[in-house]
Amino acid sequence: MTLINKNKMGKAFFLFLIFSALFTSAQDVKTNDLDLDFYGFIRNEFYIDSYKGLDAAHEQFYLVPLYVGKDANGEDINEQVSANLSAIATRLGVKINGPEIFGAKTSGNIEFDFGGIIKSEPTLLRIRHAYTALTWAKSKLLIGQTWHPFWGGSIFPTVAGLNTGAPFQCFSRTPQIRYDIFSGKFTLSGALLYELQYDSKAIESSNYTTPNQAKRNGILPEIVLAVEYKNKDFTLGAGALYNQIKPRMTSTGTDGLFKSTEFTAGKGLMAYAKYAHNKFSIISKGYYGQNMNQLTLLGGYGVASYDTHTGAETYTNYTNYTALVNALYGKKWQAGLLLGIGDNLGTEKALYNDGTDNAKTYGLLQNVKGIFRVSPSISLNISKIRLVAEYELTTADYGVGTFNFSNGLYADSHKTTNNRLNLMMMYLF
Repeated sequence: MTLINKNKMGKAFFLFLIFSALFTSAQDVKTNDLDLDFYGFIRNEFYIDSYKGLDAAHEQFYLVPLYVGKDANGEDINEQVSANLSAIATRLGVKINGPEIFGAKTSGNIEFDFGGIIKSEPTLLRIRHAYTALTWAKSKLLIGQTWHPFWGGSIFPTVAGLNTGAPFQCFSRTPQIRYDIFSGKFTLSGALLYELQYDSKAIESSNYTTPNQAKRNGILPEIVLAVEYKNKDFTLGAGALYNQIKPRMTSTGTDGLFKSTEFTAGKGLMAYAKYAHNKFSIISKGYYGQNMNQLTLLGGYGVASYDTHTGAETYTNYTNYTALVNALYGKKWQAGLLLGIGDNLGTEKALYNDGTDNAKTYGLLQNVKGIFRVSPSISLNISKIRLVAEYELTTADYGVGTFNFSNGLYADSHKTTNNRLNLMMMYLF
């Protein structure tokens, strides 16, 4: 028997144990001082697109249409129809409630899906949440991986698409230490974060062995402060972040190879509001900041200066903003609408021109000037079954023509548009 077959048998046996534990108990499991609450859903989606996109998981996680140019006949290469049926967003998890320690209630959460390495191997087990929490009467300490604070707690779009509103909505789960203070209707939060699956963009180098290397070499954790106010019908929140990275470990110039010492830091703001009453709810959300790729938001940074002798670089960030509104009405039958808009405001400083009219920029589609989305949906919720039909129109304006080194933008733009029909079925347990 080959090693590959042994690995496959091991994975199959592991899954068998999980599913056995999950489905042989209709109620919570109690083990000594622990209560284990298994949950999850089986999720299947059929989706058809008119334009190939920047995506993950076989385009199930669709961000924006991806412009790659035109063919010899002047036809837009990526403007072609594709379709797929997928169940990889199926999810399993367990919530854990334990004994009191240090005067605090202890709890934990482990959750995974089959997203794997979502671009190259989207059929493998993938960690989503893995954290421990200690909760006192007026505070809470969380250590582990869960949603980035800019996700917005329970305030996020309700849509059929796996993107959950990205790239207009933050989408990132990160290892973190977070401390919340509860004061009446207010929650004050502070968090220190690093990166795992959603990472800042490094400049390609043989010295970078993992995707999150730029953040690891940035040394300082990402720092996030947030506040939320909540009463019966209204929720209001706001936050700020600071994120330092080191794009390079080494540089090469005419005098040889040198160790890099330059960092770059992004700053960001976010705010959200929600009103919910009876069958109607509406949320609005906005993000503004520099180089927030770790949140699956568009933007990045570029080289501002270059030393030909050592190859040393300094950097300047692009500034971007996005805003969205998501409204829902109904319970059994539910109608929804999402509207999103975003814009690239350019770089803080002028970009370096090497004399060939080429700028060195890095990030997540920093050449996109503006983005827009409108997405109506209708859903039917019956017991444990949720059925959703959604139409999602997403446009992106790509910079073309003359490049402006003073702000990192282009003189003209090329509009790309994707039309997506998404049919989704979930069985929740």
